[in-house]
Amino acid sequence: MKTLHALMFGALGASFALAPAAGAKEVKMVFSFALPPYVIKDAGGQASGFEFEIIKAALAVKGHTVTPVFAAMGAIAKTLADGQADAAQRGSPDLREGSGYFYADEPTVTYQDVAISLKKNALAIHGVGDLKDKSIIAFQGASNFLGAEFGAVAKSNAKYSESSDEKRRVQQLYAGGAQAYVGDLNVFKYYKASASGVDVSQEVTIHKVFTAAPQQFNNAVFRDKQIRDDFNAGLKQLKSSAQYKQIIKKYVAE
Repeated sequence: MKTLHALMFGALGASFALAPAAGAKEVKMVFSFALPPYVIKDAGGQASGFEFEIIKAALAVKGHTVTPVFAAMGAIAKTLADGQADAAQRGSPDLREGSGYFYADEPTVTYQDVAISLKKNALAIHGVGDLKDKSIIAFQGASNFLGAEFGAVAKSNAKYSESSDEKRRVQQLYAGGAQAYVGDLNVFKYYKASASGVDVSQEVTIHKVFTAAPQQFNNAVFRDKQIRDDFNAGLKQLKSSAQYKQIIKKYVAE
C-alpha cells in the first residue's frame, strides 16, 4: 500500500512539474530579419540563432513560449497593430511606449558594426574618414545605416560596394578583393567559420570606428505589460548568469 501511495504521489508530483506555470502564454514574436548568427530562419519557418535563443530563454523563466513570425521591418508596426503578433524582436518609431506598447528595459543583444582589414596590410583606419580611399565591401544598405559621414564616404568612393552575400564578403576580404570589410563583428565571425577557398588563418585588425546605434528602438517590444515585465526579469537573470554567454558561444567563436 505504501508503495502504491508513493507511486501515486510521485506521478502527481511529476504532472505538476511538467505543467506550465500559471499565467504562462505563447508569445507570437515578429522577427524583422533573419541575420545569422543572431536569428536563423530554416526552410520550415522555424528559428534559431543566439538572439532568438536568448529571447526564448528569457521568456521561459516565467514559463512563456515563443513562436516566431517573420515580416519585413516596415511591417512590424502593422503586424502588431492588427493583432497578428504579441511582440517584436525590436521596435520602431511607430510603436510608442504609452500607446499600447511596452519596451524591454535593455537590448537583448548589441550589434557592433566595425571595419576589418588584414593585419599584414597595416592600414591606418582610426576614423570613418580614413576609409575614403580604401576598397570596401559592406553589407547591403550600409551607406544609409551607418551615419552621414560613412554615407558620404560611400558616395564618393569608386571602390565601394555592397553585398547581401555575407559569406562572399568575408571571402573577398581574405582573398584581397577588398581592403576593408564593413559590417557586424559577430556576423563576420560566424561566416568566417564556414568560408572556403581562402586562408582565414590570416590575422585581421578590427577598427571600431562606428558609433553604436541608439538603443531606443533596438529593444524588444510587447503588447502585454506583464509579459514585458516577465521578459525584463528573465533577461536580467540570464545576463547575470553564464547561460547568456554560453548561448552566444554556440554560434560564434571567440
